[in-house]
Amino acid sequence: MSVFTRTTRRVATGTAITALGLAVALGTTACSSGKIAQTNNQEAAINGANGTLKLGAGEEIDGQIVDPGSIAVRNLQIMFPVDNSAEVFADGGPFKLVFTIANDSVIRKVKLTGITATKGKVEFISSSGARSASPGDAGLISPGAALNAGVPSNVPAEDAKKDGISRVDAELSGTGDTVANGLTTPLTLHFEIYDLETGPDGKPRNAPLTKKSITIDTPVDGTPVVERQDVVRDVQPPAGEGGH
Repeated sequence: MSVFTRTTRRVATGTAITALGLAVALGTTACSSGKIAQTNNQEAAINGANGTLKLGAGEEIDGQIVDPGSIAVRNLQIMFPVDNSAEVFADGGPFKLVFTIANDSVIRKVKLTGITATKGKVEFISSSGARSASPGDAGLISPGAALNAGVPSNVPAEDAKKDGISRVDAELSGTGDTVANGLTTPLTLHFEIYDLETGPDGKPRNAPLTKKSITIDTPVDGTPVVERQDVVRDVQPPAGEGGH
């Protein structure tokens, strides 16, 4: 058995996202119907845009066809400014970005190297406050893992931390009048694709196998709205009290 096959099988069995982790990573939510409509003036389960980037065709490895998998971009959105929104829109930013990027491959690591806009720039802000056009090593996504930016309301920060989901801080600025409510802004996400070989520091040992990018029309979050509430449905009123 080759080293590659052993590594692939180990990754395939050891890095699967749990059911809760996958729900957190991709922002999925279940909603059943009832007497109280959740969709009336409340947040959608996923407010942002989605995209999927295939990593390539199936490859024959040790006599087996292995699908390299894909990169799933979910809930990509430009957050509505909490303070001084009119001023921020007039100045073309800065706007916080929210997204989740999940790597469903078992034979590839992927690295987000940057995001570009039609007008303006996206910068990644480190915990020390340093700014860069690339998230650096923080953008590396292992098989079965996910990378988040921002703190969308449907992904509590503590839940994500417990589930091992990484976060980066991304900010879009200098957009002029290209970002506005009701409009979408094309954002292009750039990736490097690596094999599974890593050095002692945990970083890819080899050069990227290829580079890929995906452009997604990105909406502005639909302004502050009522947070989603858990409501007990179909509860019978006490005797003597009116109902429907």
